[in-house]
Amino acid sequence: MEKPSKIKWFVILNPHAGSGRGKKDQAKILKTLHEHGFEYELKVSEFPKHTIQLTTEAIVQGFRNLIIAGGDGTLNEAVNGIFSQTVCLPEEITIGMIPVGTGNDWIKTFGIPNEYKSAIKLLQKGNTMRQDVGRISFTENESAKTCYFANMAGFGFDANVTEKTNRLKDKGRKGISLYLQALGSSLWNYQAAKTKISIDGQEINELIFSVSTGIGKFNGGGMMQAPGAVPDNGHFQVTIIRKIGLFGILRNLAGLYSGKFINDPRVSTHNARHILISSAHMIAGEADGEILGNNNFEIVLLSQKLNVIFNPEKYLKFG
Repeated sequence: MEKPSKIKWFVILNPHAGSGRGKKDQAKILKTLHEHGFEYELKVSEFPKHTIQLTTEAIVQGFRNLIIAGGDGTLNEAVNGIFSQTVCLPEEITIGMIPVGTGNDWIKTFGIPNEYKSAIKLLQKGNTMRQDVGRISFTENESAKTCYFANMAGFGFDANVTEKTNRLKDKGRKGISLYLQALGSSLWNYQAAKTKISIDGQEINELIFSVSTGIGKFNGGGMMQAPGAVPDNGHFQVTIIRKIGLFGILRNLAGLYSGKFINDPRVSTHNARHILISSAHMIAGEADGEILGNNNFEIVLLSQKLNVIFNPEKYLKFG
């Protein structure tokens, strides 16, 4: 069997990913890495935001090659660790995924197999690309906050659904159906809010249901909210859904998974590098499934700043 060059990898495993699947499958994942000749140091993420700390510590120790065994939230924390450290440029870090999460949305754009052995074989091949990253700035408790995302950030209804999804996960609910349950329960009481959005200086000021800012194409367990997103083209795809109502969402439910919902006249898509979102009532936000609270937000694109292992044969650059 072909062995990887003698790279010393830093592996961060989230035992809570996939509603506990990370812990259950830890031995299987490590055995498969060993069988494929990987030399690595393992750290287990023990609490929320711990992966940020573990990532920065690994980089300080000299590691430049990371494997994340977790889901979208674990990857998000690793990305925030990469971009918050000051030891080296983010582009000097290479990051690969072993998918363990529930939704695993980031991997869908990049062609990463949702199976341990196949994902590890892809890591072994080591094909890399530089993807864009989003930086979000907001104020929380009168303090300036900054966070980063690698897949998609959602505002308004999207963030409301994400918060409900996370609550269901905390209660031990598993499987893709929990996204649909969160979607359904959110539809009954969510109201579109008057929102001002600046997209590279172009202003929209209307009743807005949701705003999705995509680097990758998918979120919410496979919904194609940004079907035209290309992760290395230097632009977000911004999908804006105006006031649409319960029946409008139900009518477009299948289209949320195929990407065809963007043909609805109440939906518009835009390419952008700089976005401002504000409302008198503040807006709920989330990034890669991590809740940001209710704020006004500034989102900036950082072009081709994250070096990731991907599958060039199944990378969904188009379509």
